[in-house]
Amino acid sequence: MPPPTPGHPVTASVLITSPTDDLLIVHPAKPDAPWQLPGGIVEQNESPLDAVRREVREELGLEIHVDEWDLFAVEWLQATRPDRRDRLAIMFAGPVLEPLDADRITLQPEELDMWRWADRAEARSLLHPAIVARIVGPLQTPGSALYRETRHEGTL
Repeated sequence: MPPPTPGHPVTASVLITSPTDDLLIVHPAKPDAPWQLPGGIVEQNESPLDAVRREVREELGLEIHVDEWDLFAVEWLQATRPDRRDRLAIMFAGPVLEPLDADRITLQPEELDMWRWADRAEARSLLHPAIVARIVGPLQTPGSALYRETRHEGTL
């Protein structure tokens, strides 16, 4: 197996909301996995925008419109274990999904076993705290991206 490439792995996710400002969250098809936002790993030679569009298409069966000005948050996350690498997490503010569009969601069963709408309180209790920390202020605020660094001093 070749050694890992240098640099930081990158993930891209998207905040998809309902007309009532609920957040679309997804559950990975893994035992004891926490709920997440739609998205995933940015592959080699792929932009974060292309990755988030691809992940939503693959995992939910939806074509979404997300552009570079929809950047919502960028976070550098320090590795929490010696066998992990630091990574960058990029989040976009996505579209408002109308009920007819939500009816077209088709989960990729190898990746996800459930999806649901969650209000902010539910989202805070179901999502990983690192994801919750990126979701501050109004969910649809184009042009006002957040940058964060999450360090775990002395944990490695």
